[in-house]
Amino acid sequence: MANNALIQGAADTGKKFLDVGQALAVGSMGGTSIAPKSVPNRVAENKAIQGRVNSYMGKMKTDMDFTSFSPSETKSMRSFLVSQRSIYANAAKEAAKFEDTTNPEYMAYVDTMQGVNNSFTNLASQLKSYKKSKVDYAKTMQEGLYSNGNPTAKSEEAAIIYGFYDSDGDKRSDDRYDAPFQIQNGGNIAFNVRGKEVTYNGMEEPFLKDTKFLNGLNKSTESAYNSGLSGNNENPYSLDSYKQELNDSLQNEDTLRSIIFDFEAEADMKDIGVKLESGEIDLAGARTEVAASLTQAREEAYTKGKKEYDREQAKVDAPKQTSSQIAASKKITKKLELLDNGQQITAMSGSALRTAKLAPVAHDPGEEFYWMTDDAGNPIEEYLEEHDKFYNKNFTRDEVIDKLNLYNK
Repeated sequence: MANNALIQGAADTGKKFLDVGQALAVGSMGGTSIAPKSVPNRVAENKAIQGRVNSYMGKMKTDMDFTSFSPSETKSMRSFLVSQRSIYANAAKEAAKFEDTTNPEYMAYVDTMQGVNNSFTNLASQLKSYKKSKVDYAKTMQEGLYSNGNPTAKSEEAAIIYGFYDSDGDKRSDDRYDAPFQIQNGGNIAFNVRGKEVTYNGMEEPFLKDTKFLNGLNKSTESAYNSGLSGNNENPYSLDSYKQELNDSLQNEDTLRSIIFDFEAEADMKDIGVKLESGEIDLAGARTEVAASLTQAREEAYTKGKKEYDREQAKVDAPKQTSSQIAASKKITKKLELLDNGQQITAMSGSALRTAKLAPVAHDPGEEFYWMTDDAGNPIEEYLEEHDKFYNKNFTRDEVIDKLNLYNK
C-alpha cells in the first residue's frame, strides 16, 4: 500500500515512485500469472460478523444507546449491591459487640466489611472500563481496524459480550446470543457466552490489523527500489538484515495472521491462508512461506529499479547523432507510421526505388502482411503450387524493414 508519506518522500528525493503494493503482490504470486485464489473462510466469516455488527450499530442514535445498561444488568447490579450491603451491615453489627479489637473474630468481621468495600470499588472500576471498552470496540469496528486473522470464535465472543451480535441480520442484537453480565463475588463482571462463563478481566480482545508492520514493508521495498534506481549493487548484508527483521516480526502470531488475512490488495497471501486453514501447513510453515514471499517482493523491487537505471544509463552512454542522422531517423519513423496506418510508402533499396503497402487480405487476428515491388517496380510474386498460379507475396513488417533498410541508426 503506497501511503502518502512514502509518495511525498519519493518526490522530495527526486526518486521515481514504486507501486509498493504491486511489488508486494507480485512477490506473493511468485512473479507469475495464476488463477484467482479462493478467500480463506476466516476472512469471509470475520467480514460477515463485522458487517452485521456495523449494520446493527447503524440503527443506534447515540453512544448512550449502547453504553447504558439493560434492565437485566441493572437488576444484577441492584441485587449485588443490596446483598453486599446486607453482608456489610451484619458484619458491622457483630463487630460492634467486641471491645477487644485484637480478637480474631472481630478482625474477621472487619475483613468482611473491607471485602464488601473492595468489591464495590472493583465493580465500579470494571463497569467504567467496560463502558469505555464498549465504545472503543464500536469505534474500532466501524473503522474496520480489527484483523480478519482473528479466530471467528474470538470475534463472535467480543460481539456478544459488548452486546452487538446480530446473527440473523435483523439489525437487532439477538436475545438468545446477548450475554448480559452477572456480578460475581468480589465485584467481578462475568458473561455467559454460549454456556461458557467469561469474566470481563479474562476476556481476550480481538487483535488489530498490523498496519505498522505493513508500512515497514512498504518502506523497505521502496528503499530497495530506490537503491536499484540509483545504480547501486545489491547489498547482501542489507538483504540478510531484512530477512532477520522479517523473522523477528513474524514470530508474533498476530502479526503473522494479519499479513496473511488482512492485506489482499497490498500483499496477496490468500493461498497461504487457505493452506493454513485447511491444515496443509502449520504456523511455522506459514511463517516460512510469508517470509519467502516478502523477500522475493523486495528483491524484485530492487531489480525493477536497477533495470530502469540501466535503461536511462544506456541513453546517456549512447553516441550523439549528427543533425543529418537525426533528420534521416525522423524520416524513417514517419515512413513506418504511414506503413502502420495502411498507406503505401516508397524507399530506396540499393539503387532502385521500391514500394510497400498493407496487404488487403484477411489473415489470422493480430497478423498483418505487406506487399512490395521489385527493382523494376513490379509486384513481387510467389507461385502457389496448389492453385497453379502466381500471387502477390506476403511480407511481415520486419521483412519490409529489412528489405527497405528502414532501420533507425
